[in-house]
Amino acid sequence: MVLKNICLNIRAGEILGIAGVDGNGQKELADVICGLQKVNSGNIKILNKETTGSTSRQLNEQCLSYIPGDRKKYGMILNFTIAENIILKNFYKPSFTRGLFLNKGYIENYSQKIIKNYNIKTPSPLLQVKKLSGGNQQRVVLGRELSNQPKLLVVAKPTQGLDVGACEFIYDKLLEERDKGVAILLFSTELDEVMNISDRVAIMYEGEIVGEVDPRNTDIGEIGLMMAGSKRKEVNTMERGR
Repeated sequence: MVLKNICLNIRAGEILGIAGVDGNGQKELADVICGLQKVNSGNIKILNKETTGSTSRQLNEQCLSYIPGDRKKYGMILNFTIAENIILKNFYKPSFTRGLFLNKGYIENYSQKIIKNYNIKTPSPLLQVKKLSGGNQQRVVLGRELSNQPKLLVVAKPTQGLDVGACEFIYDKLLEERDKGVAILLFSTELDEVMNISDRVAIMYEGEIVGEVDPRNTDIGEIGLMMAGSKRKEVNTMERGR
């Protein structure tokens, strides 16, 4: 059992950051919420609807989007084109199909809009995604997930391996989504990242939430102690939940 006694509430229009040293259950928690791992006990609700045991496709149709921490391994298919990666989650929907075949004209136009809106530098949506830089690959994943207009966005290590310009772009997009009313669950091992854009920060250690803090009024050293398991802070989720 990796996760123990997890109790979290996240509201619309806020970013809840999950801080912790890698390997303390962050990936497992994200995967459970997104339907990629089974739940042994407990339950998950989105918009007051029980989603425990739902498949990733069912969750996608219920307005959940997921940006995984390893974009090359989990976020895209490298040998596919940009356009093919953009429709990975929606290819079966009527707009993207024509009978038994893909509607290539519609898909190309749809992809062009995302390429423009997310400033993806490419000569064509038909370029293999493996030929893009890391920053542009992350923009493809970001564009695909946000174009679904999620109510809940789960995002892990969104700026890992990116340059400063790409990081700022990602942060701006996440803050825009928050301001639109999207609930964002942010997993990151970068304390500065979590502190700068989160409205609340929960700290994970050995599969548990060991504390929750307001990043505007908390010293980074206190969070570091909780990440190391040296300190705990009472989490009152009932008062915060809505």
